[in-house]
Amino acid sequence: MRVRNIDTDLLRTFVTLVDLGGFTRAGEALGRSQPAISLQMKRLEELVAVPLLRRDAREVGLTPEGEALMVYARRILCLNDEALAAMGPVRGGQGVRLGIPNDFAALLLPTVLGRFAGDTGGVKLLVECELSHILLQRLEDGMLDVVVAMHRDPVAPPAAMLRAWTERLVWVGSGASAIASQSPIPLVAYPEGCAYRRAMLRALDLAGRPWQIVFESPGFGAIQAAIQAGLGVTVMAERTVPPGLRPMLPACGLPGLADMTVGLHFDPDNISAAGRRLVTALVDHASVELSTPPAA
Repeated sequence: MRVRNIDTDLLRTFVTLVDLGGFTRAGEALGRSQPAISLQMKRLEELVAVPLLRRDAREVGLTPEGEALMVYARRILCLNDEALAAMGPVRGGQGVRLGIPNDFAALLLPTVLGRFAGDTGGVKLLVECELSHILLQRLEDGMLDVVVAMHRDPVAPPAAMLRAWTERLVWVGSGASAIASQSPIPLVAYPEGCAYRRAMLRALDLAGRPWQIVFESPGFGAIQAAIQAGLGVTVMAERTVPPGLRPMLPACGLPGLADMTVGLHFDPDNISAAGRRLVTALVDHASVELSTPPAA
């Protein structure tokens, strides 16, 4: 009997493609051409014998089978990276492990990692998209080299925070403002522990507004699809709101939101030269792009 195995490289391309929302962005982040990304997705779909992507949408979307595989893909990649980390730290330019929340990956990776890949002579980039508190713990455990993370309060966790900036949070919907007047307010949310989720629930509780989480997913693509389908509203950093969604105006009646601190973290005592180059690229990009308020 022939045994089928899924190449982790195919799974990493799959996860990156969905997290960043497009073939071009995924190619820039992984240092590959757009045709190469398309070929890898074709190979993965042929291997699992089901369609994984909805190709009739302007944005990359997942089929039900794609949603199911995404859960396994993240677990497999997490175990893969943990196994490598257990064998010892990445050394000598073999790779750099970056942890970043899904939406900030779409904001930062296309520019930063495309440039980084071109400047480091083929150093492998391992990108993990997860909730901030999980990424910070993995940095603390030595499983990541550099982390971009959100914080409810502007305090530095155990790992060094080289730079921090403030992001304005906004309510996000599909354009139907009537949803904000419902009771309870239907919410689309990341799992427990997400900074956006905490900010959203805290604002509603303080305002005395009843709420109900009607859709929950760890995937940025799934969150986006649920909002576009009109299932509910959510909270995002204004700068990361993707095409097809829009910030909801204060006139909609939803409570105000506190700003969020975003920090760039790494362990200065255990980072490779390639890791420092990635930190420099992120800081340079943040200095130019993130110091400018988002367009109105």
